[in-house]
Amino acid sequence: MKFFSLILFLILCRLSVFSQKPNREELKQMRVEFIKSELQLTDEEVAKFIPLYIELSDKTEALHHEKRSLMRNFKKNSLNMSDAELLKIADGLMEKDKAIFTVEQEYYIKFKTVLSPMKLVLLHKAEHEFKRHLIHKMKSSGEMPPPDED
Repeated sequence: MKFFSLILFLILCRLSVFSQKPNREELKQMRVEFIKSELQLTDEEVAKFIPLYIELSDKTEALHHEKRSLMRNFKKNSLNMSDAELLKIADGLMEKDKAIFTVEQEYYIKFKTVLSPMKLVLLHKAEHEFKRHLIHKMKSSGEMPPPDED
């Protein structure tokens, strides 16, 4: 009976952990674990690739944050903005997109020194699958967040 109670307790604890919304760091860790699993990385690849992958993630996340900041400014002030101010926001958004692309290119070159061509392709597939998996999980649990307002 004690064994059954312990199993039930562990299952309930596990469910309560999954019912909580993960924060950004937890999501980042979930993505890293998903990528490691999908690419079936060796210990050597993990040691070389994962720090690069986290650096890329941090840099692109910062650039996306800057884009969101520009859009918040637009949403808040768009009715009172001059064409010059609007053009500055549009140019800023384009510059952030270019910066994201440049950073991704830089890290792709680094990834090529660590991963096989097959794993480079699987990386793109795994990133897409993680997003789909996360969206599906959030929709099915009713936890789909509102649009990002950072």
